[in-house]
Amino acid sequence: GGGGGGNGYVVIDVNAPSDVVWACLLDFYSYPKIIPTVRDITMYTNTHLRQSYMAESPVEHEDGTAAILKVGVPSVTRASFTLSKFRLKIAAMHKYRPHPKGDYMVFTLDPAMRNFVLRNAKGVWHTQSEPDGKKGTTRVWLLCEVEISPLLPQWITEYAATRAMPRATTWLKPQVETAASLWLKKPRNDN
Repeated sequence: GGGGGGNGYVVIDVNAPSDVVWACLLDFYSYPKIIPTVRDITMYTNTHLRQSYMAESPVEHEDGTAAILKVGVPSVTRASFTLSKFRLKIAAMHKYRPHPKGDYMVFTLDPAMRNFVLRNAKGVWHTQSEPDGKKGTTRVWLLCEVEISPLLPQWITEYAATRAMPRATTWLKPQVETAASLWLKKPRNDN
């Protein structure tokens, strides 16, 4: 018992097919380039899922020992991120699952991270294709749940919910729509 918590969600409609959204979300290696709050990232193997990420080994870009990060292929990814100007180190596990009604990816805080301040954090990315019959549109949901130590003032939780979450998603729309326009600009033979 005790302790604060915050729940929040962000919903964004993007002008892009869901495959493009997932190609961006699953491209963890590019996060430092495209997400302003992420300074760097280290990917890890995913062979000791019951233990903390310290039990895994860091992996270089796509050398086959980490999860295959492809749209439509279920994966479990482990990574540590350095966030924001505070150089906060966060390790998380991402479980991506394709689904006929819209793919989803659940991320949870690595066991190594569950400290006295941040007890737990969990989030879900989910996509809906052509919501309300809007052609070429994907609705992207990010839902988050954070459990925080009772020692922390409530305003910190509220700050996290109102500021950090929207910030975690503002990069998505421009990134995904640019990617989509590049995909769609591939040369066609019909004039």
